[in-house]
Amino acid sequence: MQALDFLKKIETMKTSVLTLNDISKIINKNKEYSRLYIYRLKKRNIITEIEKNKYTLSDEPYEVASNLIFPSYISFISAYSIYGLTTQIPKTIYIVSSKPKKSLIFNKMTINFVVLKNVFGYRKMIYKKNYLFVAELEKAIIDSLYLPKFCPISETFEVLKNKIDIEKLLKYALLMNSIVLLKRLGFLLDLISIDISKKVKINNRYDLLNPYLKKSKNNSVRWRLNINEVLE
Repeated sequence: MQALDFLKKIETMKTSVLTLNDISKIINKNKEYSRLYIYRLKKRNIITEIEKNKYTLSDEPYEVASNLIFPSYISFISAYSIYGLTTQIPKTIYIVSSKPKKSLIFNKMTINFVVLKNVFGYRKMIYKKNYLFVAELEKAIIDSLYLPKFCPISETFEVLKNKIDIEKLLKYALLMNSIVLLKRLGFLLDLISIDISKKVKINNRYDLLNPYLKKSKNNSVRWRLNINEVLE
């Protein structure tokens, strides 16, 4: 298959990551010939090897990142970036996946994989030219409150001020089976005049709003939280 025909075929597929098997099927050749074909494409800077037996024609890290392992999706502050809800310029893309995978660098962006057993609440969308998998906004919020290590609480608070499906947000929060997550969510929603206190059950222990910061002198008695991150 001529390179131009190959490029046209990939363009119609809207996929950003190709395996050796994928390419073999596309050009209808065995793996040995396909490796030679890939080598020639690499020499012409048409295709880039991401990792062993995985290749891309895209130079867009977000498109590549969520297609390296399945199931997986972009979440945390990286999802906020895709939705245009953060002014930060991320240097790392955070991917939620059901199994561990080593971090890698693609086009000067670090791709980190975060293992969660709760891999749900994401969608497939065209980003620029190709498909990617990204958390629904409500799930990105829940993931971020569940693991604030990957997104400041203050960023999530700002996102909550946008148009959010509160019923879906609460549904996803309850599916995570985390009391401290419910405390964080309830506290932040209170600040924007949304009360979920009658819909959730919490314990009497005081937890940290952000477990990655030092304890402060400020507490929320209502939500049994130590408020140790400045939100505004």
